Amino acid sequence: MIAAESELCMEEVMAMPELDGWEYSGEEPRDGLSYVCSAYVAAMYKAAGLYDDFDVQATEFTPRDIYTLNFFDLNFTKPEACVAADPTLPYCQLLGKYTMTLPGYSTVDPYSNMNETCRVNWPDYTRDEGC
Repeated sequence: MIAAESELCMEEVMAMPELDGWEYSGEEPRDGLSYVCSAYVAAMYKAAGLYDDFDVQATEFTPRDIYTLNFFDLNFTKPEACVAADPTLPYCQLLGKYTMTLPGYSTVDPYSNMNETCRVNWPDYTRDEGC
């Protein structure tokens, strides 16, 4: 769909969920499918069947959406290198001057149309209930 020919206003176009499989043109050599890092991971999860039969669009996932998915084993035994780097984290961070904090890590069960209508509320970047 070409937005200029759709008779939709800019707000309507910006509110549309981006669908997996949309191809982009006019930006060679970057024509074709377009996935940022988090969308790529979500697409890999989708290809692996982790979303069961839920209808999800990987292109709608942010880094936060990836780490909050309830896909991670919270009771795994961390390797000694992870414990030595930071014994308090529930995940493994081996490198970096700063500790990555991941609020809501592995707490959100997937559902159909996940993240397609979720607002991010400025200035504290909270989300509406259920997102």
